[in-house]
Amino acid sequence: MQTKMLVAIIAIAIIVVAAGVGTWQLTQQPSTSPSPSPTSTPTASATSTPSPDARPIKIGLVAGYQIAEGQDMDRAAKLAVEEINAAGGVYVAAWNTKVPIELVIADTGKDTAGETVGPVTRAVTEDNVDLLIGGYTSAGTLADQVVAIENRVPYIITGASSNLVTRRGPQGNFGGLPADDARRYDDAEGMSYMFHYCTTTADYSKTVVNFFAQTMKPLLDSTYGFDASRPLRLAVIYRNDAFGNGVLADTKNLIQANNLPVEVVVERPYQTTATSFQTDLTVVKDAKPDAVYVVDFIANTAEIIREGQKDVGLNTVYIAVECCEDPQLYTLLGEYGGGVLLESKFAPYAGPPFYMQSIETYVTNYQAANAGKIPGMMGADTYDAFFIAKAAIEQAGTVDKAAVRTAIEQINIPQMLIMTQTGTVQFSTSTNYHEIAPITFVEQFTYNATLQEARPQIVYPATVPGIGTLKQADFVLPTGYQPGSP
Repeated sequence: MQTKMLVAIIAIAIIVVAAGVGTWQLTQQPSTSPSPSPTSTPTASATSTPSPDARPIKIGLVAGYQIAEGQDMDRAAKLAVEEINAAGGVYVAAWNTKVPIELVIADTGKDTAGETVGPVTRAVTEDNVDLLIGGYTSAGTLADQVVAIENRVPYIITGASSNLVTRRGPQGNFGGLPADDARRYDDAEGMSYMFHYCTTTADYSKTVVNFFAQTMKPLLDSTYGFDASRPLRLAVIYRNDAFGNGVLADTKNLIQANNLPVEVVVERPYQTTATSFQTDLTVVKDAKPDAVYVVDFIANTAEIIREGQKDVGLNTVYIAVECCEDPQLYTLLGEYGGGVLLESKFAPYAGPPFYMQSIETYVTNYQAANAGKIPGMMGADTYDAFFIAKAAIEQAGTVDKAAVRTAIEQINIPQMLIMTQTGTVQFSTSTNYHEIAPITFVEQFTYNATLQEARPQIVYPATVPGIGTLKQADFVLPTGYQPGSP
């Protein structure tokens, strides 16, 4: 009897222990619940140790270090990485730990099409980056993104305003390109790794032509007694590449589609290697425009505006595009900056009341890290992209490239430095494939003789849904302005 009781007790003990072991094992299994919210701050589980596979996350920065825009991107990227790492890094659930970001530089020089492929190839095939951020010129990015497409590397493109960088594949109806166009890309899966965190040529040209139709034309009509049926006469002078041609095409399409009272009276392309523009500007002047849309990067834009006023006597309204939002533009323009317009989506020189707190904090931190230097717009896009990457990896719970790709596509986090129409960062999956919906505006410069540089104020639009008042001053015609033909 005693022997039977002893056997029973031992059996019960074994069952209890087995049950306990089973319960302990269950608590050690990876969680199958949804990944942490991108805006949360996940921490490693206290019941298990970090994976031996844990390592720094390699993010490649694609930027041209020989141009001011690329240098701004570099400073912004380093600031973002420093802030993320100082806060503990990026939590990777599969590794049960936070890891730092390691920045891999893909220096593309001046970011021309012939310079970008090599550095991006090295970052992908030799440095084995987990993700790419950056890209500036449209031509350069259309070339180097092929490396990322073919190797299935997520690429958050923060420049390259041509929408072809995400629409050249089937998802974007091949960007409307003809069937025999070499820029079409049939690899739908590869294209799904491309994300455009940037304003497209259509986005900012819409703001530009609407400003001319809604603000400048009424002022011309009232000032010079023009008949209301007279369209605003617009000249477009542009670099002859994917960027410039995209702006021209979108400008004309938007005017026609919306029946705007704006007429393009002259289109003047020039080679990207051009350094003097007097001949082109003389042709533009002869067309007698009311305004000139200058489509280029910082150095050439400033030179065109300077030559137009100083050498050709084209005293008109000049408007430039947002990639020129950088301290170098204000320095290069000098006294010729008065009255100039700039379409933008990030205005560090404009100051309150436009600022969101996130922008004010960024400007302060950027200046502290860079000897008081004011940031530019290209860096703002790039800074945001690193936090998008962090949120996506934490949402995916892994650095697996396909999983990260899917997480970026599904991202829905509050807007950061770049204002959006929804107040959130989201990438479309419709025909405007993997693009965001940014808010853009127009600034006008006033020359400051003490600083010997121009400074901007926002003149259009007056208000923005979700933001409130944006306008800081009324648009005025520049001193010495000469309108086009009656």
